[in-house]
Amino acid sequence: MSSLDLNLLPALDALLSHRNVTAAARQIGVSQPTMSGMLGRLREQLDDPLLTRVGRSMELTARGVALLPEVRQMLLALEKLTTVESDFDAAALRRHFRIMASEFGLFLLLPRIIAQIAAVAPHVTFEMVAIDKPVDSVYGGLIELCLTGDIITHAVGEAARAVRTRTLMEDRFVGIVDLAHPLRGKASSDDLLVYPHVATHFLGSKYAVEDIAISGLSDRHPPRVRVPSFLSIAPMVAGTDSIGLAPARLAPQICSLGGVREIELPRDTARIAIKMLWHMRHDHDPAHEWLRGIVLDICAEHLGANVTRMPLKR
Repeated sequence: MSSLDLNLLPALDALLSHRNVTAAARQIGVSQPTMSGMLGRLREQLDDPLLTRVGRSMELTARGVALLPEVRQMLLALEKLTTVESDFDAAALRRHFRIMASEFGLFLLLPRIIAQIAAVAPHVTFEMVAIDKPVDSVYGGLIELCLTGDIITHAVGEAARAVRTRTLMEDRFVGIVDLAHPLRGKASSDDLLVYPHVATHFLGSKYAVEDIAISGLSDRHPPRVRVPSFLSIAPMVAGTDSIGLAPARLAPQICSLGGVREIELPRDTARIAIKMLWHMRHDHDPAHEWLRGIVLDICAEHLGANVTRMPLKR
């Protein structure tokens, strides 16, 4: 990397991320021939093809795969280095936050968060994205914040140091069943192994959410259906004898879709922790600190979460 022209870092990041010259050119605002020329220079300077054609698509070489996270972190560090800090003024803030969240965040947290921010910071905008590899997305700079109750794969290497996590609250699980389902009151552990399951499995996660509630449940009793979201449980269990598991605070939204109701689960069912994730480069970013503080306030004031405004730790 000692011979690399640092002006080519944005091009290298775009090429490694998109694996496509046209898309990379579009990302950094240059023509396709210009990007092709940059790729040629990068190949020469790094002494590696970086991208090779496999069938109709381009794939990263082993060197390209290894460089992708490192180049992204270099760009994020340069961004932090060149950002000029000034006195924070929410009313004058012009910022776009990209936030990853499950339906728990979308229905219960973010409407209140956005409403509170809109009242004092009218120029702040947001983009919400679905859960997809939360740690990788935060570490890679694809999002500014993540609100998730998903199983977070233990980070390793540099990501373990760079990605901060903070537990916002806990919630219990309930079962979602058809209105005419034979189970009434509280289901037993044996009941959960008798009836088929509809399991929420977020994109990029190694495990189904029901494995948070009961460790290894999806291995012992493979789900009949896997769905990408909690709200998808309702239409899949309606009219069947299946059971779906969901956070209790989200159950009213699921049941409002009709045809389903909630049931209690065994007392020893684990609880789900709702977490906030961000990159360490935002630790002392005034706007990001302000956003995280509002998230904590909303959790404490509106959802009864036991959180305090203290220094945010990893």
